[in-house]
Amino acid sequence: MASFLFLILGYEKPSSKKRILAGIEALRANGHRVEAIPIPASPLRRMALFPVLRQHDVVVLQKKLFNAWQLHLLRHACRNLVFDFDDAVMFHEIERGEPVRGKFFARFARTVAGCRGIIAGNTYLADFARAVLERSGPDEPRVIVLPTPVDTSQLTPGSRQENKSGVTIGWLGTKGNLVHLQRIQAALKETCRDNPGAFLKVVSNARPSALEAPYTFKPWSQSEENDDLRSFDIGVMPLEDNLWTRGKGGYKLLQYMAAGAAAVASPVGINREILQHGRNGFLAGSEEEWVAVLNELVRDRALRKRVGLKARATVERKFNLETYNRRLAEFLESLL
Repeated sequence: MASFLFLILGYEKPSSKKRILAGIEALRANGHRVEAIPIPASPLRRMALFPVLRQHDVVVLQKKLFNAWQLHLLRHACRNLVFDFDDAVMFHEIERGEPVRGKFFARFARTVAGCRGIIAGNTYLADFARAVLERSGPDEPRVIVLPTPVDTSQLTPGSRQENKSGVTIGWLGTKGNLVHLQRIQAALKETCRDNPGAFLKVVSNARPSALEAPYTFKPWSQSEENDDLRSFDIGVMPLEDNLWTRGKGGYKLLQYMAAGAAAVASPVGINREILQHGRNGFLAGSEEEWVAVLNELVRDRALRKRVGLKARATVERKFNLETYNRRLAEFLESLL
């Protein structure tokens, strides 16, 4: 039996819940002692936490990039340090217009170099970690790609009403990501105009303030999220293509697919790995491509159903929670 400690962003943070907390019981089932503790915001409280790390065989640091002296203490307290990240944390600066290789990139490089194991949310992120480690020599840390999984036992397609009026084009996300939806508002407006039965449904924690396409708004609720996803006939995930968005884990896309919706996404980052265009979903880059794909899906119910079934099968086979937990446990145990 080994002892594992996860230093997480917070008990209610989505990435902590989906990537860490959902897998703790699987590790315990293997006979291990497992704890998860939110990373203190105060440097003094972090220092008080460091002696606790010595009581554990493996410590997993989730996403947080410590400064040099805190990282030094972290490494001194635990030899088996693992870094888990599912966002391009090294490029936080670009959102504020700062240099690409700034403070966060330096912290990322130090963190990766100081860990024995790296868990990346997609291949793009893993490649950056490997690039930092390419001169590390024979003791190079192990790197594994583990996209954030979907609990397919909880999110199921359900039964879509074959005789319902209209086709629901759905988008689900947080207020901060509404800017991506605005990128395809012209395509959505044209699709809804040319197909009177089609309409856009936005599920979010804030109502869109600058969306020209007609839409219905549903406030996001944790308890109703799966039902909202099941109401989508088509799920859209537009993204701007930059260093930050290429690091996204594609979780929204996987949710659409697990719910049996026909998904359409920008060909950015992991989206290109998840989707096989025309088979289990569609990739659309330009406005013309978005209009063409949406029109085809809105007008062809059989196509939506066929693509939705293949999408669900993809998630069940490659991105389900059970597989994620098994691979996570195997990776952490390999460090002992």
